[in-house]
Amino acid sequence: MLSTIVRRMALAALLVAAGCVTGRSLGGATSSDWRDTLARATAAASDHRYADADRLLADFAARYPTSEGAAESAYWRGVIALEPSNRDASPQIAAALFETYSRAGGALPHRLEANILHDVAVRLQGTGSAAVAIASPIGSSSTASPSGADLRAKDTEIQRLKDELAKANDELERIKRRLTAPTKP
Repeated sequence: MLSTIVRRMALAALLVAAGCVTGRSLGGATSSDWRDTLARATAAASDHRYADADRLLADFAARYPTSEGAAESAYWRGVIALEPSNRDASPQIAAALFETYSRAGGALPHRLEANILHDVAVRLQGTGSAAVAIASPIGSSSTASPSGADLRAKDTEIQRLKDELAKANDELERIKRRLTAPTKP
């Protein structure tokens, strides 16, 4: 009986020590819960179902806000937000998610990558438009509608791109006219 108690205490101490390695507890989630969620989110993103992937990760963080997976979900949501074919995301959203991840503290396995990808996202924004802050990347569900600021930023970017396209088309027409103009012998 005493050996059973000692073994249970040793097991409990081992579990507590394992939780302290990263500075965060599992927060009610098991490591297999996080691995399963990440695998499903990765599969969804691979199938170009970016909103589903983002929702899986955001929901995990909402359910287990103190878990290591909650912080990691911000990193992976940022990576998915940088995917050019992800029409529901933007470099602004990705930058905010990478900032959230970097501020999480503790031993972050993707700290270097998050910092580099944050800088990439900021450079992609480089149009002079203000970054759009998202309310709370960790712990928020992506099922909410885009905010007015998100929509205004997207509308501004679309208008800027339309203007650039119109200028390029005007220049092409000018070049065509010049090339097709009859030359004097």
